[in-house]
Amino acid sequence: MYQIFIKKVYRGTGLIVILLSTFSLQAQKIDSLKSLLTTSSGLAKYEVLFALAYEYSDVDDSLSFIYAEDLFALANEMGDSSLITKAGRIKAGQLRRIERLNEAIQLAQTVLQIARRQNNIPEIKLLLNSMAISHTLMAQYDSALKYNFESLIIREAEDNKPDISIALNNIGLIYYKLQDFHKSIEYYNRALVLKREVNDQHDLDRLLINLGLCYNSLSRYQDAKDYFNEALSICKDACSDQIKLESEIGLGISYFSVEDFSEALVHFEKSYVVAKKIGSSRYQAENLNYLARIYRYNRDYTKAAEMFKEAEKLSADKAYNSSLLDTYRYFSELFTETNDFKNASLYQSKYITLNESIYSEALIKNLTKVQSDYEERENIKTIAEKNEVLRLKEEVISRQRLQGIFIFAITLLILGLATALLWAGKLQRKANRLLADSRANLAKKVDERTAELLHANKELDHFIYKTSHDIRGPLATFKGLCVIARTDIKDPVGLDLVKMLDLTADKMISILNRLLIVNTINTTELKPELIDIQACIDEVLAKEEKKGLPPRLLFKSDIDKNVVLNSDKALLVIVLENLIDNSIKFCDQSDRVDPFVDVKFSQEGDSVLFTITDNGIGIDEVSKQNIFQMFFRASERSQPGGIGLYLSRLATEKLGGTIELVPMPGKLTRFFVRIPNNLAEKTQSKEPKNAYQYT
Repeated sequence: MYQIFIKKVYRGTGLIVILLSTFSLQAQKIDSLKSLLTTSSGLAKYEVLFALAYEYSDVDDSLSFIYAEDLFALANEMGDSSLITKAGRIKAGQLRRIERLNEAIQLAQTVLQIARRQNNIPEIKLLLNSMAISHTLMAQYDSALKYNFESLIIREAEDNKPDISIALNNIGLIYYKLQDFHKSIEYYNRALVLKREVNDQHDLDRLLINLGLCYNSLSRYQDAKDYFNEALSICKDACSDQIKLESEIGLGISYFSVEDFSEALVHFEKSYVVAKKIGSSRYQAENLNYLARIYRYNRDYTKAAEMFKEAEKLSADKAYNSSLLDTYRYFSELFTETNDFKNASLYQSKYITLNESIYSEALIKNLTKVQSDYEERENIKTIAEKNEVLRLKEEVISRQRLQGIFIFAITLLILGLATALLWAGKLQRKANRLLADSRANLAKKVDERTAELLHANKELDHFIYKTSHDIRGPLATFKGLCVIARTDIKDPVGLDLVKMLDLTADKMISILNRLLIVNTINTTELKPELIDIQACIDEVLAKEEKKGLPPRLLFKSDIDKNVVLNSDKALLVIVLENLIDNSIKFCDQSDRVDPFVDVKFSQEGDSVLFTITDNGIGIDEVSKQNIFQMFFRASERSQPGGIGLYLSRLATEKLGGTIELVPMPGKLTRFFVRIPNNLAEKTQSKEPKNAYQYT
């Protein structure tokens, strides 16, 4: 019925009546929603508040924020995580629109964590965009680029072309702010191609405006005007205030750049009026900067200074650092032109300080890392002279020769170690075959095979011990060569290679030490004694502190008062050391997580139970099944060898106990270890337990 009415009105009286009818219907819808708000509750009230916040967005952002704030409070009261995420995203967006950027970022980060835990992809995409825009407005371009690239990857995986075009547009904006206009146009054009491919009109006008701004910066002013006028032609008389002010300021810049100041003044004043109407401090400041420059050109320095001062206040109050930077530069030029060198120097100093804080060395490093992670880094290094090319080639050849020598040496050592491990594996398989055969033979043969098995195990332990000691000698020599090389080699790349080789040797020594611990556990005689558990924990923690603890790591230990443990201290320390080291090594290094390791001891009948819990990177299902096996590595962060948890299992078995890995919600990891509280009473006739389990 509504569509028929629209068609009739269009034929009779034109577009303006259609717009009035649309506005009238929107007003009726808002009135209806406000009426429902007074009578609804729970989820129904949530939907009404959401609709009101949406309807007022970009119309009356202050009122939209009030409804968004009520929406977020109601969601928290209801305790539904998905509702909290959606409401938090709406509130963060409105905080950004009313120019409370720090609060917007903080809230978006909080609800983004909730959305990630729920794997709520639609909300994650919108939150990433919201955070990227806020960081862009604050001239924090490295963070903005990181969030935009993450959003782009999600959208490309979904193959949603309209969504992909949004992410490409946002990335183009970052490069525009970084004054890399060619790369900015590259991303804008990619977004434009996708929009036209699927006939997507959403924000097409804004994308055209962005292209126009880039062409302004490249001094292609006629191309820029064409894009601005095309953007205005899309929405015609129905253009939003935001599109009007962005198009008008873009046209103003085009005319200003060719020194048609009278025409530029018209467009800047139009844009400024709209910016004041919708309360946009950012665009007020940018228009004031250009208007002041026009007055400066006309030598009306008093009026120009007033406008620069107002632009400075607007930008500083809302932390629009990019606009503020322009104001400082133009203010300094104005004072220089009027021979007020004191103020000129003051604003030049402000400009330098702010410019260094925005385009700092840290920003450049972070941008480089972000682009490298998403294959956006470009190598811009060039060689100017032929002699330099020849010198570089000679250096490369020299490095390759040195690298080949060291790789050959490392290969020999690795082959030796691999041979030793293979031989050890053969001995182990031989022992297993002997054990299997013994079960099928008569009692006499069982005794004979058992003796052979014991002999094979002793031979294996002796071989591991002797091989480890034999390999130590060549490794010590190799480390010595590395020390000498680090002294003699001056080339930075060569030094890096030597350091890497030295580190590899240290890792191989660490593997040998762990193999010796295996030998020690297998051959040691149990020595029960009354153990001070807290002292053992402190001993392990002291070793970890020497190796360096991750920042913000919280370590907690809790020992029940009734725990009495009579056991082998050395083996208990091995269990604790490897489990605690495992938790610290695989802690979550994200800035959004406060890492912790929690150790608890309790008495259960004739056993002592202790647990070690952490909120690290977690363990996947496949790894959980093999985590206690020798040489198994569950992560790329695992050290070579992969026998830490194997040592824990071996030592626990020696103490007559069991060790389990129990899955927990989220990324929590918890190990359960149960050992007899009095090792002296342990009987030797017990059947060995299956000491590693996955529950």
